[in-house]
Amino acid sequence: MRTKAKTANQTIISIVIGTISVIVSLILVIANLLSKSWSTMSMISVGGYVLLLLGLLFTYIVMFHRELIESKNKSLLFVTVYIIVLVLMVFMADSVPFYLIPIPIAGMLIAVLIDIKLGIIMNLVLSIIGCLIMTLNIEFALFYIISGSFSCLLITKAKQRQNMIYIALYLIGINVLTVLVYNLYYAKTLLYLDFLYAGISAVIAVIITIGSLPLWETIFDVVTPLKLLELSNSNQKLLKRLLLEAPGSYHHSQMVANLAETAAIDIGADALLTRTGALYHDIGKLRNPGYFVENQNGENPHDDIAPEASANIIINHVKDGVKIATEYRLPKSIINIIREHHGDALVQYFYYKAKQQSEGEVDEQDFRYAGPKPQSNEAAIVMLADCVEAYVRSLPEKDRTLDRIEQIVTEMIESRLDEGQLDECDLKIKELKGLKTSFIKVYKGLYHERIQYPGNTVDGDENDDH
Repeated sequence: MRTKAKTANQTIISIVIGTISVIVSLILVIANLLSKSWSTMSMISVGGYVLLLLGLLFTYIVMFHRELIESKNKSLLFVTVYIIVLVLMVFMADSVPFYLIPIPIAGMLIAVLIDIKLGIIMNLVLSIIGCLIMTLNIEFALFYIISGSFSCLLITKAKQRQNMIYIALYLIGINVLTVLVYNLYYAKTLLYLDFLYAGISAVIAVIITIGSLPLWETIFDVVTPLKLLELSNSNQKLLKRLLLEAPGSYHHSQMVANLAETAAIDIGADALLTRTGALYHDIGKLRNPGYFVENQNGENPHDDIAPEASANIIINHVKDGVKIATEYRLPKSIINIIREHHGDALVQYFYYKAKQQSEGEVDEQDFRYAGPKPQSNEAAIVMLADCVEAYVRSLPEKDRTLDRIEQIVTEMIESRLDEGQLDECDLKIKELKGLKTSFIKVYKGLYHERIQYPGNTVDGDENDDH
């Protein structure tokens, strides 16, 4: 379980941020209505509707997105996006054609940066508030509820930045069709300028949303699927370095990524974050690649140094990884996985070697990783995939049977659980069973029984074409 005090503090901060957003909302809306000389009762009525809408939004967050309240950065991001778009809506409502008000941007940003359903709810709330400000303009409400909802759904498909062209074209079509249907329903005269504004609105929303993502990622320390996809590309400079300077660690990381991603998908964790974190989890080995067995070619430099020194090199690959990740400006969520993927586990081999060689006491703490233990399910999955893959890779080829691998997977998960390495994440026992099944599923694909071709010989060349 996570630290309760830390979670409580984050929750209090988020509640304060939410309260401020409510106050700001009321001030902005009432100020807009005062400028139009609305009656006191009308302003009270609109203020009441705004409170009800924000109450709906808060209730939804409490029921389905508790993690938003427990994260100061995400709460601040959510409220900042909401207030910026609300301010723009209030000041643009009476000065530009309403099609150009950037309401969909709020939903799109939240859909990409936090959650798609939350983005749709955000768009709904802002659309209704805008409708109230625009004197119950039903066309305004219909346009932005439909356009904004489609925007939230489509923007999450922008797995690569070049996809924004296709998304913009889809949204142009949706916006134009929405305007057309409304005008036909009310038998209004078709104004081609309205179609132009609706199309421009779609293009601007997509450009601003995609273009501003790096800014939001940097300021609020969040990571988007777009960013993770870019980082997982094998052409990334750091991954290329790992391939060239520590090829064994690179291939190990690729296998860990496959295991971890499959497991994350099966238990409902963030698969893209898990895979990307796994690809980078061992970049600290770039400092001393030859001291890690997967990069050795027969010679082992640990044979010539004390076990304490060996343990120090092994342990420091985590600290080195964090330093390298920071130098390359990797997202904090990836750095956390690097920092936590060994928890505070004991480097057993060198600890017991030191005990055998020493006549006195050996301080166990000198042979432990600095931690912390995994704080997220994604970091825990990478930890388990890492230790399973390392153990399986160390087996002689003839011993890599599915029965033996299944035994190893079970032992590794149980040992990490018994050591308390999973105490500070939210993995449940049921999910641990799911992880075991997922890991075994991947290995079944690697070590399945192969068909023995007729006439196949060891030294012959009958099957060279295979």
